[in-house]
Amino acid sequence: MADATRVEAVADTSFLIALQWLELLETLEQVHTKVLIPERVWREFGEGASEEELAAVAKIGVIQQAQVSDTTLAVAIATTAEGGEAEVIALALENRINLVLMDDYRGRKVAQRLGLKTRGILGHLLLLKQIGSIASVRSYLEKLTERSFFLSEQIIYEVLSLAGEA
Repeated sequence: MADATRVEAVADTSFLIALQWLELLETLEQVHTKVLIPERVWREFGEGASEEELAAVAKIGVIQQAQVSDTTLAVAIATTAEGGEAEVIALALENRINLVLMDDYRGRKVAQRLGLKTRGILGHLLLLKQIGSIASVRSYLEKLTERSFFLSEQIIYEVLSLAGEA
């Protein structure tokens, strides 16, 4: 993908974990120029990851750990979104980054109300197929459901339809 179409983003824990499960973390470099990870999200991600996994993630050039400067903003957002999601949204707003990578429904709605664009793991998979980085989304959807990542039959059908695989 050309640099002109790669964008900056801020990522949440569940999005990163899903990419890790799917062994697609390195694809962040294909679609983003920078991916900020708030400190809280990095800690949450690190709780379930081995040292080797953390080292591998740290080597992904576009990933940067970052701290929310305006803690008042994060606290205010936390009244409607959970802690990690609140920090993702606050960090995006502070850094004038328009895209947040998260799957949490409530967090996505809060981000959207604040004028941010959102993309979850399913949108990321569709984008990867669109740019030719993966041949099919179906096997990745199966891997997600095997890991108890909740996907309704309707969502699966919609994603497969969008991918031309229904």
